[in-house]
Amino acid sequence: MNRLFNADNPIMKALSKLFDIGWLSILYLVFCVPIVTIGPATTALYYTAIKVLRRERGYVWAEFWGCFKREFKYGAILGIGFTLAYVLLIFNMRYVGSGDTSYGGYLYGIYLAMLIVITCVLCYVFPILSRLALKPGKILRLALYVAVRHFPFTLIHLVILAVAAIISWYAVILGVPILLLVVPGGCSMLYTLSMEYILKKYQPKEEDL
Repeated sequence: MNRLFNADNPIMKALSKLFDIGWLSILYLVFCVPIVTIGPATTALYYTAIKVLRRERGYVWAEFWGCFKREFKYGAILGIGFTLAYVLLIFNMRYVGSGDTSYGGYLYGIYLAMLIVITCVLCYVFPILSRLALKPGKILRLALYVAVRHFPFTLIHLVILAVAAIISWYAVILGVPILLLVVPGGCSMLYTLSMEYILKKYQPKEEDL
């Protein structure tokens, strides 16, 4: 019985990991509610997934809250900027898509291409913010460069984000909110596998998370 409840027992370690994933997911969802905090919340989600879920260092709340406060300014700026860009592009796509003008299809294609590029850049923005001390402008330039330079990995990240979005959507539609307790934390942990491989190439050698 003592061995069953031992912290080093594989079952207990798995349950502890599952609890951390659920707790991280709850924190992320709650901190995203104000909308303007999505940026710093996403930054903290990635940072905590790396430090606590992957490397088993620290505690979920302490690491999440610490990163959230530390990166709030730039995270909010980037988050609001991307939100406005998405809203504007989607609005324009719906507008030109409902029109009968001959150039509507061309504009729709341009807006769609811009949306794809922005999403590719977005894949890297908040992970970079969580790991590198850069200002928003340099983060965007580096994110664009990395998205193009490591395009196969960008496709992997897009798939992970798409799967997370689809699961979350069906969790709401089908009334299975329990899935929302594992999607942010679980997907962020999966996301770090390929993302860290890339970011280590651009991280100062002496810096360690």
